[in-house]
Amino acid sequence: MTNADTPDEAILIIYTTKYRLGGAQFPVVAETLADEKRSDPNVEIVCTAVESKRDVLKALAEVRDSGKKLREFVFVGHSGMYGPMFGTVAFPEQFSPYEWERMDIPFAEGAAASFFCCRSARWFAPFFARTFGVTTYGFFWYTTFSKSRDRYLAAGESTDRPLYTIGCKGRKSHGYLASIQKRLGYMPAEQMKRFDPRLPDGDTSYDHVAELYDAAFVDIRVRRDEWEWINQHLPAGKFDMLDIGCGNGALLYALRERVATGRGVDESAAIIERARLKNSANEHISFQKIDGPVLPFPDDSFEVVTSLMSFRYLDWDPLMAEIKRVTRPGGKFLIVDMVTVPPRLAEYPRLLADKVRSAAHQRSVPEFHSALSRLVSHPDWKKMVEYNPIRSEHEMKWYLESRFPGQKMETLNIAFHSRIVAFDSGPVDACVEAKLTYP
Repeated sequence: MTNADTPDEAILIIYTTKYRLGGAQFPVVAETLADEKRSDPNVEIVCTAVESKRDVLKALAEVRDSGKKLREFVFVGHSGMYGPMFGTVAFPEQFSPYEWERMDIPFAEGAAASFFCCRSARWFAPFFARTFGVTTYGFFWYTTFSKSRDRYLAAGESTDRPLYTIGCKGRKSHGYLASIQKRLGYMPAEQMKRFDPRLPDGDTSYDHVAELYDAAFVDIRVRRDEWEWINQHLPAGKFDMLDIGCGNGALLYALRERVATGRGVDESAAIIERARLKNSANEHISFQKIDGPVLPFPDDSFEVVTSLMSFRYLDWDPLMAEIKRVTRPGGKFLIVDMVTVPPRLAEYPRLLADKVRSAAHQRSVPEFHSALSRLVSHPDWKKMVEYNPIRSEHEMKWYLESRFPGQKMETLNIAFHSRIVAFDSGPVDACVEAKLTYP
């Protein structure tokens, strides 16, 4: 083919093979999609496996260096709430929002992107659309392999074409009745959700709920399970501490007698002002607004870094490198957060016990639960959560336990659809950093 005949646009289809199940089938799905797109001789089809964040950037760089523009960008594989997953369960990799926003993808005018992976329509597809200015498609439900693109037709472990990844109602999302319909072949495939580029329709930060948040968490010790766990894992004596996602500064305020110096950072300017007011009498404690996963502190500044109910919002890999930098040798990172997961059958006795404890606690501090109810029912809170969803349990568990080998995530409290978990990193200097991060 001469240079004059060389296509100036490309369709890039990337897929994973090593992350979780279905590794042998994802390439077949990708090739099925490629076959359907080969009708236009003016567009080059590039179909390649990507097993790490580095592989993704390499594939994009090769398209860019060839001088072509992307007409379509397609991903086939597994995902979490914040998008495609790479690597393996033993060492998962996922681009953070911060990393996506700094990525150079050579899209053509009128380009589109599609993500054939679980739940990509819930957060990631609209985020991708507004970040890159392209129409983006994704599935709301969990995905499965199917021999038909229009309905679920069991594929088993087949690697014969055609093979599709489809969104489909099933046991995970709609219970056993949906599972029976699916297995009988009566479950239609979900139509991919379309998202056009547009700005968020409301405030996605804590700014508009800062007052309500402050009213609910006047005293952080009202979160009894979390408070007890943190105290059990703090070092003896006085220590220098950094609280990431500090909110209204309630944690540092409660620890004001124990910290030698305390620093809090958050991306919400309104809530930082609340933190400063709350701690105005404590000169050894200060707060600072940050933008992105960059910590404005010298190396080896802290013995303890904490993240209470905020780690799920953060840019994990870029931030973890910063945490490792600002923490002294032997220092630790303590995380307490909420994740989504239904209870397992063996956990129902624990679930009932935790429900009884929670009901008793609610009766003992009714003013806290009333304030908390006002916070979480407010439209601005719901808008914030829409753009900053809670992570799945396995996302956080696999990530943290892979970065800090030998350390285990603990469960503090179980509810019907979520739970409170905690993680003590041990020495932060033992952290295994991702193969690719952005400074």
